[in-house]
Amino acid sequence: MKIEPYAVWLICGMFLMLLEFVVPGLVIIWFGIGALFAGFVAYLGGGMHLQVGVFVLVSILSLMFVRKFFAKDDGSPQQVGAERLIGREAVVLKDITPENPGFVKVEGEEWLAKCDKPCQQGESVEILAVEGTHLIVKK
Repeated sequence: MKIEPYAVWLICGMFLMLLEFVVPGLVIIWFGIGALFAGFVAYLGGGMHLQVGVFVLVSILSLMFVRKFFAKDDGSPQQVGAERLIGREAVVLKDITPENPGFVKVEGEEWLAKCDKPCQQGESVEILAVEGTHLIVKK
């Protein structure tokens, strides 16, 4: 029993596309799509060199284009932990004085906060910095 080249490409393409569900990363599916295109070229009678060329070209182009399209990286370093709060607005939960820290709420979290000016409960403040477990805020 002889298996036609287009059937091999189509089976490989479907296998690679299904494998993407098991292996995360949005990479393998593009090689599956490349294999489907190569299978179409094989069905139309294209030679093996053309099939492999279409497979490589479609796989690489779709991988580059679509991954870039889905990427949400703007080039700036991602802030993690408490550093991500700098520049955000918080709401004062407990009065803050220069002598006594109070509490603020930001992104659903409560934080100890210091300010060089008195801040009353309910006021909005901006987060300037993080010092250990305290946020430094300003009115």
